[in-house]
Amino acid sequence: MNDYVIGSGAVLTAGPNASIAGATLHAQTDAAIAATVHAAILDFESTNGADLSKIVVVATGWNRGRVRAELIDPLLARQACTLADVIGLLAQGAQIAEVHLFARWLPDDVLTAALGREGITVVAHPLESIRQAALICGQSFTRWPSTLRAA
Repeated sequence: MNDYVIGSGAVLTAGPNASIAGATLHAQTDAAIAATVHAAILDFESTNGADLSKIVVVATGWNRGRVRAELIDPLLARQACTLADVIGLLAQGAQIAEVHLFARWLPDDVLTAALGREGITVVAHPLESIRQAALICGQSFTRWPSTLRAA
């Protein structure tokens, strides 16, 4: 499993029907890349940053509560945010200065400069560097009382 990025976070959808759904990601990549990723943004759909509509935002070692506290609640409090805001919240919550981007596009100079002023670096990887990925999104569970559990 040394070649997997495994993290919890959210799928963010932009636009008039904006939404946030909790998510867990298992993404297989090179072991050298996987070992350095502590927080990541993944864009499986867009061909350039201007068409951005849905991204996966994850951090390693996070659980559902931490995702809510570090990412979802601050995003909801802002009501509107840019990609730089999302990356900044992710870096701050994960207490890191380096966020990895897996996409078919590269961050532009405006995004890089805005994050640089906050001391955050974006490390870009081609989306093709992920050999396979499993994304579990919007799942919830209820723990049944012990008297109702199947034997």
